[in-house]
Amino acid sequence: MKSTADYLSTQQEAAQTALALIQPPDEPVAAAVWALVGTSWQCLATLGAADNLTPAAALAAGRLPGPDGGALPLVLHDETIGWLVWRGKVAANTAAVATLLTGHLQSARLHSAQSRSRIMNETLLEISQLPGECATLDEMLPKLHRLLMRLMDASNFYIALYDEQASSLHYPFYADQLDPSPPSPEQLFYGEQNERSLTAWLMRMGKPLVLTRERLQEVCQQEQLILHGPVPLLWMGVPLTNANNTVIGAAVLQFYPSQAACTSAEQALFLFVTRHIAYALDRMLYRSQLERQVWLRTCELEGVNARLRSEISERQRAERFQDVLYRIADLSNTSLSLEAFLAGVHRLLMELVAARNCQVALYHMDSDLLSFPYCSDDYLQVSKSRRPGKGQLEQVLHSGRPLLLDRLPVVPSLPDEQNVPPMRSWLGVPLYCGHELLGVLSVHSYQEDVVYSYRDQEVMEFVANNIGTALARVRAMQDLQDAYAELEERVRERTSELDAVNAQLEFDSLHDPLTKLPNRNYFAKTLRRAWDGYLSGAGARFSVIFIDLDRFKLVNDTLGHLAGDHLLFEAGARIRSCLRHYDFLARLGGDEFAILLFGTDTLEGCEMIARRIVSEFERPVILAGREVFSTASVGVVLADRDHYQKAEELLRDADHAMYCTKQQGRQGYTVFNHQLRINQADQLALESELRRALEVDDQLQPYFQPFIDARSGELVGFESLVRWLHPVRGLISPALFLPVAEESGLITRVDRYMINAACRQLRQWLDENRVSRDIALHINLSSANFHDPELVSWMRGIIEAYQLPAAILHLEITESALIDVPEIAATVMHALHELGVKLALDDFGTGYSALSYLHRYRFDVLKIDQSFVFDVDRKEESAAIVRAILALAQALGLDVVAEGVETAAQLSRLQEMGCAKLQGYYFSAPMLAHAIDWERLARFVQEFRRAA
Repeated sequence: MKSTADYLSTQQEAAQTALALIQPPDEPVAAAVWALVGTSWQCLATLGAADNLTPAAALAAGRLPGPDGGALPLVLHDETIGWLVWRGKVAANTAAVATLLTGHLQSARLHSAQSRSRIMNETLLEISQLPGECATLDEMLPKLHRLLMRLMDASNFYIALYDEQASSLHYPFYADQLDPSPPSPEQLFYGEQNERSLTAWLMRMGKPLVLTRERLQEVCQQEQLILHGPVPLLWMGVPLTNANNTVIGAAVLQFYPSQAACTSAEQALFLFVTRHIAYALDRMLYRSQLERQVWLRTCELEGVNARLRSEISERQRAERFQDVLYRIADLSNTSLSLEAFLAGVHRLLMELVAARNCQVALYHMDSDLLSFPYCSDDYLQVSKSRRPGKGQLEQVLHSGRPLLLDRLPVVPSLPDEQNVPPMRSWLGVPLYCGHELLGVLSVHSYQEDVVYSYRDQEVMEFVANNIGTALARVRAMQDLQDAYAELEERVRERTSELDAVNAQLEFDSLHDPLTKLPNRNYFAKTLRRAWDGYLSGAGARFSVIFIDLDRFKLVNDTLGHLAGDHLLFEAGARIRSCLRHYDFLARLGGDEFAILLFGTDTLEGCEMIARRIVSEFERPVILAGREVFSTASVGVVLADRDHYQKAEELLRDADHAMYCTKQQGRQGYTVFNHQLRINQADQLALESELRRALEVDDQLQPYFQPFIDARSGELVGFESLVRWLHPVRGLISPALFLPVAEESGLITRVDRYMINAACRQLRQWLDENRVSRDIALHINLSSANFHDPELVSWMRGIIEAYQLPAAILHLEITESALIDVPEIAATVMHALHELGVKLALDDFGTGYSALSYLHRYRFDVLKIDQSFVFDVDRKEESAAIVRAILALAQALGLDVVAEGVETAAQLSRLQEMGCAKLQGYYFSAPMLAHAIDWERLARFVQEFRRAA
C-alpha cells in the first residue's frame, strides 16, 4: 500500500538525520538504526562501516555489541520499536537523539496506520456504492477488482457465483496472470461420474480457507478435487453469503512464486474485505432478480394488452366492413359507368381483403360468352370476352358456390408469360341478382405471404350479395346511357358532317390529334404574334408557362401506351380548367404543354396560375382501373424587353425553369429570374471544369465509408464515394456536379474514373494486409453505363489489371437505371454476373417498383435506405418496413446493408432485427484512404463482444 512506502521513506530520512547528529567531529564512527516494520526488523540507515554491527534481531535476543561499541533500545510504552547501534566514540547527545528518534518513529507508525485505515474505509465505501453505480454485474466486477488491487496484490483473483436455477457454478470474473482462461460452467452438486472443483468444495465447506502449496496439493488429493490452472504458492478462498446467510458463491485469491509473499495482515484483510464484497454482490443479484420479476410482469401485462387490442381490432373491422357495404350501396345509386362503378367497388374491397388483383366476369347465356368488364392484374392483360373453359371461374359458375384455393400448384408458364410469377391463391364467389346468376367476383394473389382464408370468403360473399343487385342496375343504366349516347352521336354526325369535313384539314394542321389542343407550330405562331404586339405597344404584357408531366414514361411503360394517351388527355383537360377563357394552351409534344397568359404585368398572377396547375395534379387519375398519380413540373417566365430579343428565348427560359423544378424534386414551379441566368452560365463553366478535372489525378478523389458486420463488429467492406476537390472552389458537393455530369454525358467517365481509383486503392490495401481478401468494395454505377456495350469488357480489364477477385466488387445500381433502360439493363447485369461481379440495389424501398425489380433482375445485395433507418428505433412504421425488407431478403437469399446508422439505439435495434451489415456515421464518416482510423474500426470487434 502507498502508506507503507511513505512510512519507510519518512523514517529513513529521520534515521539518517539522527546518525549525523551523533557523529563527533573528526572522529570515525560506524552506526546503524533498526526499526520494527510490521513483524520484521529493517535497517533504516547506516553510517560508516556498519556491516559488522550487531543486527536488530540479535539485539532483541540480548546480544549486545563488543566493548568498543554500544546500543540503545528505542522503547515506547514498554515496547522496543527500534535500536540505535554504534562502534567507536559517539557524541554526548546520543541518548537525547535516541529519545527524539523514538518519538519520531512512533509518530510515523501512527500516521502510517491512520493512512492505511483511511484507504481501507474509502475502499470499502466505494465497494458498497458499486451496486448503485453499475447497471450490470459485468460492469461491476472489473471495478471491484480494481478497488481490491488498491488494498493488496490481487493480480490473480476470481469470483464464482452459484446459479440456483441451473444448479451450476459459473465464473463472471476471472483474472489470472498464468492462465487467463476461466473454467467452464460446472454443476455444483455432483454425481458419481462428475469431476469436482476446489471452488465448489470451498462453497460446500462454508468457511474461509488459506492453503499453502503443499497443503493445497494434499487437500486436492484427499478430497479428489480438480484445481484449474497451475498450482499457486498460496491459495485463499472465502465463501460469499447473502443476507440470509446462504452461500451464493466464492472469492479466491492466489499467489504465485513471482509475486511478493502474502503477509498474515494481508490474509486477514482479504477475509475482512470479502464480507463487503459479498454484501455488494448480494445487492446486485437481488436487483437483477427484481428486474427480471418486473420484466415477467410486464410481459404478462403486454399479453393482456394484446388481447384487448385484438378485441378492439375486431370491433373496428366490423365497423369498417359495415361502412364499406354502405359505400357500395351509395355507389350503386350514382350514374357512374359500369367500369367506374366496378373500379370503385374494387377500391372499397381492398380495404377489407388483399384484393390487389381483382376481376369481374359476367356470363351471357344468349351468346355463351364470358365478358370481363373489369380486371385489375399486376401482370396479365385479360381479353374483353372469351368462351367458357375449364378454369376456376367456370367451376364457380357451374356450382353456383364459392371456390377457395389457398395453395395453387406451380405450373409451367406459357411462352408469352415467362415474366409472370405463378398464382399462389385464388378466391371466387358468385354474383346473384335474386335467383339469377350474373357472373363471378374473384381475387387472386402472386405473393407467397398473401393466402386467402374462409374469413376472406365470408367477406367476399357479403360484398357480392350487396353488389349483385347494384350490378344489374348499373348495367341497365349503362345500356340506357349507351343508347342515348348513340342516338345523340348519330344526330350530331348528320348535322355536323359537312362542317367537319371542311374544317378537319385546317384543324389537324394546327392541333394535336390526341388532346385536340394547339400543337407546337400553332403555339410558335401565337407566341411570335404576342411578342411583336408587346414590342410595338399594341399588345399587353404576357408570360409563358412550360409544363412537363412527372413519371409519364413510367406510366407509359408500365400500363401501356393507351393508358399514357388517356393520361395526356386528362392532363390537358386539367390544365385547361385552371386557365382563363382567353389564355392559350398547347401541347408541344410528348408530355410537354405550354401556356400563354395574356395581361400579366407582374409575377403574382403567373404564380397563382402555376400553383393552381400543380395542385390540380395532386388528384389521382383512373387508368385501367388503377389510381395513378402524375405530378407536374412547371416553369414560368415573364416577357421583358430588357432581357429578350426574340420570342423563342421566352420558351427556352421557361423550359429551363421547368428543368430547375425537376432538379429540386419535381411537383412545383420555378420562376425564371436573373439568378437562373447566372446559374446557366455557371453550369456551363462547371461542365468545362469537370472535363479538365477528369484529365488530372488530384481533383476527383474517392472517399471510403466502411461496412461493419452487425454480429461481430468486424470490417466487411467499404463504399467508394466521389468527391471533387476543386483547386479554386474547394470541395464541391456531389449533389452539385453529378447532375451536370449526367446532363452533359460525362457521368460515364466519372464512374469509370472512380472505379479505377477505388480498385487501385483496394489493391494497395490488400498488398499492405490492411484488409482481408473477402472484403467487399461497393461502387456506384449510373444508368448511362448501360448504354455502353464495352462496359463488361472494360470491367474485365480492370479486374485483371489489379488482380482482384471479381466477387469482392459490388456495383450499386439505383432504380433509375432499371426504369430508363429495362431490357438493356437486364442484359448488362447478366453479363456482369457472368464475369463474377456482384450487384446491389441502392436505396431499396424508396422507389416505385422495387419488388418487380427483385423479381425481374438478379441482385446480390439490398441496401436499406437511410430514411427508414433514421426512425427505426423511434417509429414502429419504419421498424416494420425494415423487418419486411429483411424478411424479403432472407426469402430471396440476398445480403442486406442498412445505410445511415448514426446512433447506438439504431445499431441495437438493427442488431435485434438480424440485419447483417451496417453503414453510417456511427462507425465512420466517408474519408480519404490515408485518413481512415483503422484502430477505431478494429475496436468495434471488442465493443460488440462486450455488448454480447
